[in-house]
Amino acid sequence: MRVLRKTLWEALSVFISCIIAIPIYLVVVNSFKTQAEASDLGLSFPTKWNLWHNYSDVFVNAKIPQALWNTTILTVISVFFIVIFCSLSAYFIQRRDNRVSRLLQTVIIAGLILPSSIITTYMLMFDLHLVRTYLGVILLYIAGNYAFLTYVYIGFFHSIPRELDEAAMIDGVSPYGLFWKIIFPLLKPVSASVLIIAFMSVWNDFTTPFYFLNTASRFTLSLTVYFFFGQHSSDWNLVFADLVMVSMPVILLYLFLQKYIVEGLTAGAVKS
Repeated sequence: MRVLRKTLWEALSVFISCIIAIPIYLVVVNSFKTQAEASDLGLSFPTKWNLWHNYSDVFVNAKIPQALWNTTILTVISVFFIVIFCSLSAYFIQRRDNRVSRLLQTVIIAGLILPSSIITTYMLMFDLHLVRTYLGVILLYIAGNYAFLTYVYIGFFHSIPRELDEAAMIDGVSPYGLFWKIIFPLLKPVSASVLIIAFMSVWNDFTTPFYFLNTASRFTLSLTVYFFFGQHSSDWNLVFADLVMVSMPVILLYLFLQKYIVEGLTAGAVKS
């Protein structure tokens, strides 16, 4: 009976995975078709493979090198500071029990539950002269991911005993050395999880660049899909090819770091 139940659950998992894979398959297979075939949004293989023509057109017409440079700058800098700020804040909140740490925790909770508004955010950024600047968008990405990812770090810190801090301090390690030389290397699994979550959030984001970086010279990869939408028709084969090219870095990063993701997200579930 147990073997049958296990088999049924495995079959159900495979079935659900196939359903989830259908949109991915649709995007990939239609990126190989001609414009006429791709407009049908079918699941069949193309009668004429148009792989090289589609992807070369996207690379040139969407100005992929320039968009890739813009996206890379925003993503790398944003993710770097997200990891640094969130890990430091989580360490302070989890290891300290004073008025400042409790206030910071309250602010983070507010950041999790309070909705954001594009209009008020845009007015604030405009008054600070940060609209259409890399700095403004980077600050928005850090603020947008700060609350949730700090709590991810806090959960992981429960698995690191406080006795480790005390032993290091007895040995004469400074507070800064304690974090950067002893604690931070132990955060490798959760940092990998935070990195992939933040990377996906920034790399795939459409709304923030659209409102706050809306100049053609600073288009990110997620905005290049606009090059293939017209008022009366759309080049769906090029749209799908563009989506494949934009998604590949995230997929590759996930495959490279996938062994750390589950470990990082579940390590703090049970306090040791």
